[in-house]
Amino acid sequence: MTRTPDALLITPEADIVPVNLPADSESRLTVMYSVIRCERVDVVGLTSQLDMWLDDEGLYNHPVNKLATVLAVRFGFTYQDYHGPVLLTGGADAEGDTVPLSKDKLLALLTSLEEEL
Repeated sequence: MTRTPDALLITPEADIVPVNLPADSESRLTVMYSVIRCERVDVVGLTSQLDMWLDDEGLYNHPVNKLATVLAVRFGFTYQDYHGPVLLTGGADAEGDTVPLSKDKLLALLTSLEEEL
């Protein structure tokens, strides 16, 4: 049985890639660094149930990610372009740990993003 992905990676080339994240935070952060291709991550809380993780130095290291920028604008983040690969996850739990995207949220996001392509 296949597992529902925990996150979605959006590349600057507009590829949308499902990602399964490890349960423990140290391993999860290592995977985030790898898929976002960075040494430091930053997070933009688009909603209380949707976070967008990106390279903290993306402006200097990556091209504009037009799809991620359009998504951020939808949620009112209109003041900048976002650069490089971004990883979309659920929000944070009461302890501040990242939670996976729910299946419903994942399907809604995929549908929404496909409309932008």
